[in-house]
Amino acid sequence: MIVEDLKNCENALTHSGTFHADDVFATAFIKMINPNIKIIRAASVPDDFKGLVYDIGDGEFDHHSIDNKKRANGIPYAAFGKLWKSFAPFIYDDYIVKKIDKKFIAPLDLSDNTGLLDSLCTAISAMNPINDTNGDKEFAMAVKFAMVILENLIKQEMNNYEEEKEVIKVYEQSVNKEIIVLNKHLHFTDFLPKTEAIYVVFPSKRGGYSAQGVPINSDTVELKKPFPASWIQDLPKYLTFCHTSRFLISAKTLDDIIYACNIALKEVEK
Repeated sequence: MIVEDLKNCENALTHSGTFHADDVFATAFIKMINPNIKIIRAASVPDDFKGLVYDIGDGEFDHHSIDNKKRANGIPYAAFGKLWKSFAPFIYDDYIVKKIDKKFIAPLDLSDNTGLLDSLCTAISAMNPINDTNGDKEFAMAVKFAMVILENLIKQEMNNYEEEKEVIKVYEQSVNKEIIVLNKHLHFTDFLPKTEAIYVVFPSKRGGYSAQGVPINSDTVELKKPFPASWIQDLPKYLTFCHTSRFLISAKTLDDIIYACNIALKEVEK
């Protein structure tokens, strides 16, 4: 099935009974592509059913077979991941497709396939009815909730993609490649970890200026060089704040925050 087929599809079928984050978010994604599609929840797939089948039936978008496919990192696909992999590349930029799968869908798929605890999966499961009703009403509510999350997450990543382009321009024009000064806070953790940048300076929404450490890569919060540990207990007079995790500092003026970053660069970790 291709995207155009899904846009014109009248019916989609998934399993009945207890719902999980996988079938809920899979449904949310399907309805984002085709708002008019009718979602049917059933214990099995009728022989004469015509439409999209997912998370049941051992077909293209089910994941309960022994030979279920896995990502390159070993995380197995669930129904949501399979649907995203099949349809998202024809709707969104490659950056968006990969980022959403990596930071959002893969953890949900892992939880559904292994039972690994995940806060969002727990929250979705909590929406199931406690009584013996079929849960269709609650399922529909959960899908609406999931659509809000997924739609906003996609918008956020689209914005991050554009912000990263701005960061690249600033970095290329910066004389000092270790301390990058932005005119506003921008998403930088995809590009700057691959550069010489150590700290990023930007105006704080609380007033004054802040600086953040750049992580060693986009997959971790480990910094290339955390701010000095001594600043946690003995805050320098030119700073107004130092986070206990040493990834963020604040100051009243731009000169003060840049001065602090230069001091931090010279600091030898004890």
